[in-house]
Amino acid sequence: MKNFKRFLIVVICIAICGIVAFSLITIETKEVVQSTPTLLVEKKDSAIEIPVDTFCNNLTQLIGGNDTLLSYNKKWDANKIKPYAKNVNSKTKRIEGNRLMPLMEWNKSNLERNKTSDSSFAFYPFSGGDFIHLNWLYPNATEYLLVAREDVGSVPNLLDKNTEAVLSYLNDVDFVLRDIYSKSYFITKNMSSDTKVDTQVNGMLPVILWAISRTNHEVLSLNYKNIDSTGVALEADLTKGKPSAVVISVRHKVTRKIKRITYLSCDISDKGFKSKPNNFTFLSNTIPANCNSFVKSASYLLHYDSFKQIRDFILYKSKFLVQDDTGIPYKHFNSETWTAELFGTYVLPVKDFSENLFQNDLLGAYKSDMYKGPLKFSLGYHWGGQNRQNQMVFIKH
Repeated sequence: MKNFKRFLIVVICIAICGIVAFSLITIETKEVVQSTPTLLVEKKDSAIEIPVDTFCNNLTQLIGGNDTLLSYNKKWDANKIKPYAKNVNSKTKRIEGNRLMPLMEWNKSNLERNKTSDSSFAFYPFSGGDFIHLNWLYPNATEYLLVAREDVGSVPNLLDKNTEAVLSYLNDVDFVLRDIYSKSYFITKNMSSDTKVDTQVNGMLPVILWAISRTNHEVLSLNYKNIDSTGVALEADLTKGKPSAVVISVRHKVTRKIKRITYLSCDISDKGFKSKPNNFTFLSNTIPANCNSFVKSASYLLHYDSFKQIRDFILYKSKFLVQDDTGIPYKHFNSETWTAELFGTYVLPVKDFSENLFQNDLLGAYKSDMYKGPLKFSLGYHWGGQNRQNQMVFIKH
């Protein structure tokens, strides 16, 4: 009997300890689930997602030609705004077919062939507001950083405006995008007049939002930033002037992948960095080593010693760089550090730029085994014919 009582006591103790242990495990699991920064948390077979910023997302979809927004304001005459949506859809589908999809497939092959991550941080200097090409080049990235001199700008509350005011603003956005549609890049002199004189568009934000919509994303948050003296991005006080940056969190509507897009407005010449070293510090701290980079239609600025700092920065930070001949001159790519793959046809710069910018060593490289074949799309200054376009891929060993 004594042995039985002892046995019973042991069983009870084991049971109690098991219950306590199970409770502790359950509690700990709940804490892990709550504290883990997952993009999607499963609970009872239902997905709890980060909500969209309804106001910013509706503005974005309206600018992007999403005509489902036309019922948002019952006072709008949808029949007057629908042609804008139809026009945007038509032009975007055209460039998707003849430029963006071939660009994506071409670079997907480049990344796979060179065993390079397609989800690395994507950096695009001299970008203007050209998020659409950066996204199609690196569609699986979760971090994008664009930098150019143009202002960040803002977007008026179109959702409360009448039909005429909405249509007027949307047509101005479409006008600003004319060179992206026809040529694949923003013309500097056009951007200056478009965003300062000729339209209601006052910076790059509206065209970035257009691209966010056209690449099938929705907006989760939008925050204006200023870069402080230590290179840290802080919330901007818009009552004290223009913001120097904007950070937009988005989610792809199909894959549900969350991404962050940063646009920094600053002068990235050596003189500009000397005047505002905080911008260089911000870029240095934000962009990781071994990022994927992109340079196109950059006015050959990286050929000049006045842009040496950003040129060296791109070479230092990049693992994988796609560029045309307006980017970093071929002579700066040491063959012991970089592997080059050359595509398309290398010809003289277009008439807007000096023939002195022609690179004889690059022409020689195009005649070597580094040449990998023609391009199936037009991207850059030689937009009149794809048989005069060049694109280069540099991979760091």
